Amino acid sequence: MRNELVTPFWKNALESLPASLRARYAQDIAAAERWELRIEAIVQLLARAKAALSGTSQPRGAHSH
Repeated sequence: MRNELVTPFWKNALESLPASLRARYAQDIAAAERWELRIEAIVQLLARAKAALSGTSQPRGAHSH
């Protein structure tokens, strides 16, 4: 399991806590980031599947990469 946060949002969330609370909440913030990344991956997978089924090569939308 990785120990470093990879998204700027969650890095900033952890850094914004007082130093005395960072260790206490670091695991919770890391878990939240992992959930976010999993959900994002699922959404991208579903968008690609929908695009493939509709016969297009690129998913449409504001968050397509």
